[in-house]
Amino acid sequence: MPPAQAAPPAATVNRARALRLRLQQPGLLIAPEAYTVIAGKLAEAHGFEAIYIGGNMMSTTYLGVPDWGIISTPEMVDIAGRIAREVSIPAIVDADQAGETSLNVYRTVQLYERAGIAALHIEDSRNPKKMETWAGPGGPTTTELQPIEQMRERLEAAVSARRDRDFVIIGRTVAEDPNAVIRRGIAFAEAGADVVMNSFLNMTAEQINRIAAEVPVPVLGIGIPKTHLANTRMKVNIYPNIVSSAALALCDTMFRELKQNGEVVSRPPLAPETMARITGSPTFSELAKRWLSTPSR
Repeated sequence: MPPAQAAPPAATVNRARALRLRLQQPGLLIAPEAYTVIAGKLAEAHGFEAIYIGGNMMSTTYLGVPDWGIISTPEMVDIAGRIAREVSIPAIVDADQAGETSLNVYRTVQLYERAGIAALHIEDSRNPKKMETWAGPGGPTTTELQPIEQMRERLEAAVSARRDRDFVIIGRTVAEDPNAVIRRGIAFAEAGADVVMNSFLNMTAEQINRIAAEVPVPVLGIGIPKTHLANTRMKVNIYPNIVSSAALALCDTMFRELKQNGEVVSRPPLAPETMARITGSPTFSELAKRWLSTPSR
């Protein structure tokens, strides 16, 4: 029997090309959160065509800080790249505003692309991120937006920076008014954005479809409920924090049990056969047997 062959590294797969082609096909693309490499591999094993890696998750899970723009670009590239490179499906990754200036945006796109990430989204909330919104009681409740022309410049810088023409650039507006989303979405598309992103917070299915019809590039939403998706024109629906938030809550519960009771109630782990398949342990086992049998000199 020939020796086991390791699977080709995910880096050999052009994930950006796969994502771009998928965006041209009919049907809604669902991208669940992948907060670890194992989560990403599980998403792939369950047949998802893409994963999402959010800044909120990276800030909270890996740094233990709130999503206030505290995490740096190199930290996001490091965390997201470690996950993205280990799966063959494309990763859509948060880049916040991609830096303070358009020059920062240019550099950020190059870093994300080199890390094996297929797409990044750049948002139009004003720097410093969310400080006006979350700095404390009595502050504004709505994040101030960058001027449209400034955001156009940043997206043009992003387009100029990419080396792989398939790398997907997503312009995110945090505007909450449908007319503003349409106005900004059209401007983002004219600047070269491949996709326009919005949370569609508190919007009806009809409003979402109107936006998707009037914005001339595919539209991406955030955790849009199933009731809104029956005849949606939206192209991508991402699901941030669905796994990491639950994992943190479980961690807190189990630590409380251990402290209070001196033991914890057993929870079922990931099935051993699933873990073996996801981590590739059969391949590594065969390789270990092969190399351990080599006589030492």
